[in-house]
This record gives sequence, structure tokens and C-alpha cells, in this order.
Amino acid sequence: MEDCEKDHENKRTKDRSPSPDVKSTAVVKYTAFQSPVGYARLQCNTDLNLPPSNWGGIDSYGLKQILTRGTGLSSFRMAHLFPDCVGEVDVISDAECIKKLLKLPYQPNGTVSMMVHRVENTLLLDDFDVYDYLMKSEWSWLKDFFYENILKTMSEKERMSLTSARSASALQLTHKFLSHSVLERPQPLPASVPITPMCIAGPHLPEPDPRPEEPTPENSYNRNVLWTFEDIQMLIGSNLPIFGDKDRPCVSLRLRDAREPINVLTGIDYWLDNLMCNVPEVLMCYHLDGIVQKYEPMKTEDLPNMENSKFSPKVVRNVAQNILSFLKSNVTKSGHTYWLFKGPHDDVVKLYDLTSLCPDSLDNPFTTPVAMLLYRVARNMRLMNRTKHVRQLLEHVAQLLQVERYPQIVASSHYMLADLYVPATTNPACPDFKDESSDSDEESDFGNYAEFRDSASDRDPCERESNTSERDDNIEGENDTEKQKKVDAENLSSNKENEEQNNLVISQGESLALQVRQLTLKDAKNKYTHNTSGKQSGGPSLGVEVPDRCGRALSHALKGLLALHHITTDKSTEEERARVKQQIINEEQHPKMANPYEPIKMDYEPINKKMEAPKEHLSRSRRRRRERKQSEKTENYLIEANSNVDKNAILIRKENNAYPTWNEPNRDDNFAWKLHLKTLLYEKICLAYATLAEYSYAHEQYGFSLKYIDLASKCQKLLSSMIIKSRVVDPSCLIGRVGDNYFQLSKNWNNLGQFQKQFDTDHEIDGRIKQEIEIDLVEEIEDAVCKDFDMNIRIPSSDIEAMMSSCSYYRQASEVSPGGAHKRDELLRRLASVCNELAVRYMNDGQHIYMKYVDEPDQKSVKAKLLLKQLNSMSKKSAECLDEATTIFQDVKDVPNLALLYCNKARYMRFKAHCDQGGFNAEKRSYYSQAEDLYTSALKLLGLRESCGAASIWDLVSWELSCHLYTKAVLMQESPAIYASEVTEVAEAFKHALKYCLLSPGPRQYLYQFRAAMIYHRLGSLYHSQYRITMEDGPKRRTLLNATCTNYDKAATQFAALEDPSMFLTVRLEHVAALEAHAQASPNLKLKSLQTAIELLRQSHSVMTLLKTRDQEEKDAAKPEENDEKSLKNEHSLLCLYENRLHHILKNIIQYCRSKSNKDYEKMTDMYKKLYCASLKIVKSEDVRSYAGSICDVLMTMDGISKEFS
Repeated sequence: MEDCEKDHENKRTKDRSPSPDVKSTAVVKYTAFQSPVGYARLQCNTDLNLPPSNWGGIDSYGLKQILTRGTGLSSFRMAHLFPDCVGEVDVISDAECIKKLLKLPYQPNGTVSMMVHRVENTLLLDDFDVYDYLMKSEWSWLKDFFYENILKTMSEKERMSLTSARSASALQLTHKFLSHSVLERPQPLPASVPITPMCIAGPHLPEPDPRPEEPTPENSYNRNVLWTFEDIQMLIGSNLPIFGDKDRPCVSLRLRDAREPINVLTGIDYWLDNLMCNVPEVLMCYHLDGIVQKYEPMKTEDLPNMENSKFSPKVVRNVAQNILSFLKSNVTKSGHTYWLFKGPHDDVVKLYDLTSLCPDSLDNPFTTPVAMLLYRVARNMRLMNRTKHVRQLLEHVAQLLQVERYPQIVASSHYMLADLYVPATTNPACPDFKDESSDSDEESDFGNYAEFRDSASDRDPCERESNTSERDDNIEGENDTEKQKKVDAENLSSNKENEEQNNLVISQGESLALQVRQLTLKDAKNKYTHNTSGKQSGGPSLGVEVPDRCGRALSHALKGLLALHHITTDKSTEEERARVKQQIINEEQHPKMANPYEPIKMDYEPINKKMEAPKEHLSRSRRRRRERKQSEKTENYLIEANSNVDKNAILIRKENNAYPTWNEPNRDDNFAWKLHLKTLLYEKICLAYATLAEYSYAHEQYGFSLKYIDLASKCQKLLSSMIIKSRVVDPSCLIGRVGDNYFQLSKNWNNLGQFQKQFDTDHEIDGRIKQEIEIDLVEEIEDAVCKDFDMNIRIPSSDIEAMMSSCSYYRQASEVSPGGAHKRDELLRRLASVCNELAVRYMNDGQHIYMKYVDEPDQKSVKAKLLLKQLNSMSKKSAECLDEATTIFQDVKDVPNLALLYCNKARYMRFKAHCDQGGFNAEKRSYYSQAEDLYTSALKLLGLRESCGAASIWDLVSWELSCHLYTKAVLMQESPAIYASEVTEVAEAFKHALKYCLLSPGPRQYLYQFRAAMIYHRLGSLYHSQYRITMEDGPKRRTLLNATCTNYDKAATQFAALEDPSMFLTVRLEHVAALEAHAQASPNLKLKSLQTAIELLRQSHSVMTLLKTRDQEEKDAAKPEENDEKSLKNEHSLLCLYENRLHHILKNIIQYCRSKSNKDYEKMTDMYKKLYCASLKIVKSEDVRSYAGSICDVLMTMDGISKEFS
């Protein structure tokens, strides 16, 4: 229990039961008067028939409540006053109903007639006056059933017992006795309304209508008590007066006739009253014909042992547990009205489902009041954020009420149902729906396409079957059991027979079928065996899937809109609109102020939540601050905190009050309520569609996303233009998401057919909602329509059109953005990105057009001129897009993206240079210079790689610059006009390209190493060519030779590491050719040059081994490829050239040595002769692997020969 409830005014000990035989505690939830109140013992012979001095005055202690009995559905009124108890307690009822049930086994001739309802796991019990409800009504179907099935089996005496009640004279005498006994005049407590827990913020919703058949009673119970009896929790209403003095601080007063002994029923009555109110003793005043005789005190725990009225508290406990188990097992449907009835001399208590008895074509008298009270309970539970079973209650309300008679309540119920599925605080980008259990027969049928269908619960009259509790063999013997009426052995034999009784069905005609459940009185006394079958199951959950939740929310919102059509007004629509407009203006000019005499309610949360939430919040805030500091330190606008929420998603409004701010309409103001509920329903529709749009976008269903955004924008357009204006979604986010979808369409253009099908798929609910919006756009809007949400959304015809549409919507979103500079900058950043993509697309299209133009045989033809015109147009559009993107990134100071854009602009310059068909002229040189400047500017923007915070972008720019310089150098090297005069510039370009080609480990290391090897090869070839054309022998020639050999050697090393045999042999043979040329030009160094060439050829052993061991399967798989076939031919040619140069150089060395007469040369001649003989053993083959294997074997033989002469 809550601490505030434990510290009640009485501060009595709650853990001590007034009767130790059973566990009983009572906590007062609400009391209308101070208690206990002082009392005075009346003197002997005081005449109670005379009215006291305070007779007829103000009832300041609620003593008159004993003269009247509560009528109507009192349990529902208590449920409304204490919504926190609904679903938590087992029973809510009047104390008299509870006592009547617990006295059943001791009152075999008694009559029980009660109405039973179920709300969640709580049973609501109310007294059911048969004649008041049936004999005086026009409910013919119920009257006929009562006559046919109940009254026909009763005698006249038994029929009269149905209306028997306590004599009015005895009640009047008791009232006078209590009035005489009051010593002081207590004042009513200032709080006339029980304090209910604080509710969460929510929109105004209509109050339920009172029952037209029954005025709302003004009287309430003197005391509402939360009574725990053993393991049963009950919220009861009690009118028991409690008195006290210094000797007996808490006592109940009872008036007894001295001539009549206290029977067992009276004893149980006194005992239960004291238990329910936690009163430890009773003071009995005995009288004779109204003359006071004596007082006799008695402890509550002694009441079961009084003479002539002995009873067992444990039997009463068993009765309570068994009856509760019986009711919970059979009262299973919320919204149904059950009748618990026991006639005089009946051995069983029967339970009828009256709701299933009434045909749909007839008026059910219980439908409207039950539905209204279910609505009240559900609304209060929802406001208290207790949504576990609200769904089931509201679905019953919508099913039970006639929409024509109660459109406001039905519409409000559907709104609350929609709000359960999609709460007003839902973030469309991250809905985070909780899987809360609910009791509904509705099954999920919403798939990825969000196919919606109307839900309907079957009104099956059949109930779940349950067994009565098993009997214990050891039944406690009590003296009062002799007073019980003997029951048939058939009713006592076994649980199996009890089940047969429970399954008894009484039929009335063909159309009426009623299921009856029975509990024997004998079984009610037996020891209770715990049975979990009576626990109401949770049923299907609300679900966590976004299409499912949003689809059901839209279904209920549509039903709510259709219900509003039945609201009628006395005046014309124009007059009502003018009145509501003026009312809103008055409320804005004269806002409602706080009352200085009324406290302002403050929100609160349970303590356990308060202890956990701040830690999570603080840790999250610290993480954000740390990430923000790191981002500002590095000035990197691309690196962001890891988050699962898309920062570009559709946002709902962030105002503190998420609901319309105008005051609650008057109860009878139908037109104002219609506008108010319509606003709430359209807000829910807009939020649901925004959530579906985000879900579809995240799951790459861009056709669905565009369709839902279109519907959300139409709905928001209506909300922004109605009398009660409301804005659910941020317009810039909504329009920006349209741009995102169009951009994604362009990137996934191959799936256009699928997206078109998604966009054209229009479900029934979508179509009907669209019709409602169109109708209300005509009816509701008078002033200028809000144009922020005017969007002509359709599927584009080409990917370029999709990107252009994306840019258009980004521009529109940036113009209506109310979120400050940060949100606008983000939209502009997305616009610049799409402009960049569009520029690249134009460049690619231009390249294709250029290739077609080049392939034209006559470049002066009409077709060629048209292609050239298209090429210039594409070039111009690309330049415009790049300039726009550059301007935007400069404005928003997005350094990384600006660097990437400079790269694309440099690529554009290279594209223009490529389209120039001339040689490496001045114009082409200018384009390449501008591109180099742009690459250099990009690197300067980023700064040093180690501190820029965007190393990947720095690497990309550096690689692009290296590629650019390499391409420029290759073009210059291959241009005959510049070949001789610009050697140094070409070499510097190659060296700069090598400088920006990073060889550090990474995913692109192979590409970088291959480029570096190619640069070394190109440099070697460049110096080699210069060496050949340099005639005079001198330092320059020697320097060129050294540079040639050095670069060839580095290139060969790189290609060997990359395991590229073809390029390795090419570089190695070029290197050998340079040495041969040097040998011819320098006779003094001829032998040394030729020996070096032989050593280079012999160092090819690893590459030959690679060719020899190449996988045959890879080779066979590569045969069909033309490029691979050329590569194999090239390798074969290189091997032939290798063999040829090996033979030729060895012969030249032998000839050179034989021309010398020195002994050393003779020895050298012998060695090279053997080497030459070994080289002749190379077997030439068309198979590269065999050819290379033969060379590899010869090289190994030559290595052995060299070791012999070393």
C-alpha cells in the first residue's frame, strides 16, 4: 500500500487482524466524515422511540445512509472514483453484497440477485432488484425469460421473498439510537471528493453521458475501504458508523432486541462489518420495545464463538475464495452483464450471461450504462498511463454503443484506441513501440505493405469453461452445519458432476441461447484449492511492428471520423463556425488564469523511476557533450555521434503542450466537440502516416514512403487551415524527406517498377481517409489555405528527373524551415550533395555522348553536330551544378564535403580536357593546371592528414591528385611535340604523382603499389629514351643510365612483390636492353654491362617459378576471356624474347672473352660456354607453364655451374 494510505488519520495498526483466525487488513481510501466520533452510553430506560434533539437536522455523520440503500451501478461509481484500483483488486462492491455472498452457506432459504461485470481482472458486483429492473420495465424479452425459467418454478411465498427487506421500523429505531449516542457533532471533511492519483497530460475528451433511465444518485458511501481478506483484495463501500472514547477508541454500536438471541447470520454480519472497517470490538445495546436495558462489549475475534451463533471464520474464508474463483472462471467477457441468482430453497447459485441472451434486434437495457461506465474507467486508466487492458475496454465500448445515439463517445473511444497504437509522443524515426499485453480477439493482419482491415470481435455467447474448486476430504466440523439444508448427493458427488452442471445450457426458442454456470452451496464451504484457470489471459499483444500498429491506429481514426458524421447541431454550420471562431478569439484574448484558492497539481513519478532515470539522462548528456567537443576540436562536419535515429527524419512538433490548447468545450456544445475530436483524429492520422513514411524509407520502400508522405501532407494541410489550427509535423522535415525519397529513387532506378507499384497501391482505409480529407478541405477551410504543404508528389520518369525533383524539394524545405540555422544548413547540405551527384551524372552522360561523337565517321554531319551540342549542354549543366554545390558547402562551412566537391570539379576539368581532340596543347594544359590547383586546394582545406579528422577523405583526394598527375605525365610523355623539350616537367609530374601515392597498408594497398610500380617503369622508360638520343659520352649520359637502371630496378621489385610476371619481364627486358646499348656504346665497360645483364636475367627465377606453378584451373577458366588470352600471348612472347636475349648476350660474352689472350678470360670462356650450353636446353613450348618450367630448370642448372667456377 502507499505510505500516504498507511498514515491515515486513525494511524491504527494494519498488520493485526481483528480476528486472528483469518488474515484481514483494511485501509481507508476515502471517508466523508471524521472517524471515530465520540459517543455516550445511554442511561438505562432511555426511550429510543422518542426522537433525539438533533433529529431532522443536517446529517453530519452519514447516519441517514443506513435508512437507504445505494441504487444503480454503485461499483462502477467506485471504479470511477478510484481508477488506480481497477485491475489491481479482485472485487469492487457494496459491503452488503459481499456479506450476502459470504453468508450463502448459512442461509439456505436466502435469495441472491446481483449483477456482475468484469473490468480487467476486477469483478464489479451490484445488487439486482428483480422487480425494480424487470417487473416495472418494458424489457419484454428479459421479463419473458424470467417468467419462463424462474418464476414458474417458484411458489407464491417464494416469489414474495424476492422483494422482502428489513422492516422500516427497525431501521428507524437504529437511526434514532445512533443519533442519541452521538456525543459531539463531527464536521464533514473538507475534501468532499476522494483524491485520485495525478494523471498524465492529455487532450480533453467528452464525459460519458448519464443513464437516461436512472438519475445519478447524490448519496455516496460514508467510507471506501481497501479490504484484504486472506488473499482477496476488495474495494468496498461501507456505511458503518464508527465511534470511540478514551476507554474504547474504536468501536461499532449495535442495537439488539433483548428478547431475540443473536443468530448466526447476524453474528457473521457484525463480524464482517468490523473486519471490513478494521474495528476491533462491537458494543451491543439491548432494548425492550425501544427502552434501553444494558450494554455488552465484545471483541470482534469473539463474535464467531457467541452462543447460538457460532460459525467458523475459515468456512467463511473458503466461501469467499470459492465464490471468487467461480466468478472469475466464468465471468470472462468485459462488457457483458452477468446475473448471479439464487432463488429460495435453491441448492445452487446460477450465473446467467444476460448480454448473450438479448438478440441484436432488441434493445439491451444494460448495454448503454455498462458501455458508458466502461468508457469512464478506460478513460481514467488511460489518463493514468495504465494501458494494459484499456484496449479491450474501449473496443467493447465501440461495439456496445450505437454510433447514431452516442457519436461523441464512440469517436472518443476510437481516438483513444488509435492513441494506444500510436501515442502522441511517438517519434516517427524511432517509434519504440512497447509490446503491451491486451485482451482482444483481433489478430494481426498487417504485413510489410501495411494492408489494413477493419477489426471486429465476435459476440460469442459461449464462455470459457472452468472447474469448480476441488473439495478437501477433511471438512471442518462446525455446530452450525446442522442448520444447513441437505443437498442432493448428485450435487456433491464429484468434480466431474460439477463440470456437468457448469456446462448446463438452457435454450429458449431457436434464437435465444443462454449459458448457465452453477456453484453448489456445499462446495462453497469446502477448502479452496488454488486454480489459475480463472485468471484472464493477456491475449494477443498490441504488437511492436510499425505497419501493424499504424494500420490499426488509422483504422480506428477513420471509424472515429465516420462517427462524427452523426453529430447534429441546432444551428446552421455557418453560425456554429462563427460562434466557435469568436469563442477561440475570446479565449486567446482572455486566457484562463490560475485560481489563487486552488492548488496547482504537480506531476510526479514513482520513486524507483526517479532513482534510475537521472543516471541514464546524465550519462547520455555527458556522452553528447564529449562527442560535441571532439567534433568541434577536429572541425569535421561529417563525423557524428553514433545513433540509430536518422537526423533527417520527419519530426513531430516539440511544444510542451502536444494537444490543442483551447479550453474544454461545454458538454452540450456538439459542434465544438465535433471540431475538437476531428482535430485530434486528424492529428493521429497525420502522425501515423508520418511514422509509416519513415518506416518505409528505412526499409527502402520508397514508393510507400512517398505515398504516406503525400497523405500526411494533405492531412497536415487540413489541420493548418481549420478553425482549431494544429501542426503535427515539421514542414521542412516532411518536405526534406520527399527530397530524400526522390534521391533514393535515382540511386535505385533499376527497381522503379517495384516503387511504382508501391506508390499506386491504395488500400481501402487510405482511400476512405483521402475522401474524408477532401470533403473536410471543402467544408472546414474558409481562409487562405496553408501552402507550406503543397506538394505534387508523383513517380518521376527518369533518374535525372528524380534528382532534379529532389533538389527542388530541398530548396522548398530550406525556405520553410523554422528550425533555425542548423536545420537549414542540414537541408542545404543535402541539396549540395544531390547537386554534386547530378553533376557527376551529367559528366558521365557527357562522356558517353563524346564516345559516340568520336565514333562518328563524319564529324561535320548533322548527327555529329547534334551530339556535340548535347555534349556542350551536359558540360554546362554539370558546371552549374558543381558551382551551386560549391557555393552551398562554402556557406555552411562543410570542409570535408567541400574538399570532395573540389575533386569533382577537378574531374570536370579533366573531362573537358579529355573532350579536346587536339594534342597536349595550351588549352588542355590549362585544364590540367586548373584541376591540379583544385586538388591542391582540397588538400589545403583538409590540412595535415594526422589532424584533419577525415583521413579517408584526405587519402581519396591524394589518390585523385596522384592519378591526375600520372595521367598528365603520360599524355606529355606520349606527345611527340613535347617529348624532347619538357622531359624535366614530365619527370617532375611522375615524381609528384609518386609523392601522393601512399604505400601505407590499407584496403587499396595493391592499387597504390601497382601505380607506384608503373610510375617507376614510366620514369625508367623516360630516362631510357633520353639516354638513347644522347650521343656524346659524358656525365649526362652516365646520369641518365643510372636513373634508368635505378627506376627499372624499383619497378621490377614492385612488380615481383605484386606477382605480376608480365610487367616484371617487360621491365626486366627493357633494363637488359639499356645495358646492351651501354655495352655497345662503351667498349671499355662492355663485359661488365653484359655480365650485369646476364645477372638480371638469371634473377628472374622467382617469376619463372610463379609462371610454372600457376593454377591450371585458373588458366583454363581464363581462356574464354579475350584480355586474358592476349595476356597469355604476351607472356609467351616475353619468354621467347627472354630466351633470345639470354642466348645472344651469352654468345657476345664468349666472343669477347675469346678475343682476349689472358688466362682469366680462358677460364671465363669455359664457364660461359657451359652456361650457354645449359641455356640451349630450354624447351620452347606453346604452353606458358611448360615454357617457364623449362627456363626455371635451366636457371637452376646455371646457378650450379656458376658455383663450380666461383
